[in-house]
Amino acid sequence: MRYAPPLIRHSLAATLLLGGIFFTAPWPSLQGVFHAFLVLGLAPQASNLLLAALWAAAGGWILEGTLRLYPVVGGTPWADITLVVLAATLARRWPPDRLWIRWAQLAALTALHALAVHGAVRLACGPHPWGTGWAWALASVPLWGTLIHHFQKRPSWR
Repeated sequence: MRYAPPLIRHSLAATLLLGGIFFTAPWPSLQGVFHAFLVLGLAPQASNLLLAALWAAAGGWILEGTLRLYPVVGGTPWADITLVVLAATLARRWPPDRLWIRWAQLAALTALHALAVHGAVRLACGPHPWGTGWAWALASVPLWGTLIHHFQKRPSWR
């Protein structure tokens, strides 16, 4: 059996993660894991930065749209786009060759992502509930970080 081209595989995986974000809305902690996996793990592997930013923004809009207590003002997509550019640049300039380095990079990016999302939403609409999605995403870095490390490719954009 032949494998699909990388762009099709990447798009299918990103679409599945977007569906995971949408369908895990009753469990916001699990939703945070899927969101971090998409934005910090899979989207930076896209073939160009525009596609990476579009996947990240889609994940942010779906997350904001499904959370009932969370304001839908665009802070999450903005923070997602910012962090996906940073993650893609990191993956391109300093691709980690060891798994624990990948975990450390993703853990730092996850913490920075949580701060950026909550800062952007607070700037847009004021105080809001934080939830525990960021903690679950940080705790699950070894799981999805290992998947990303084994299937990584160096971004080819210039």
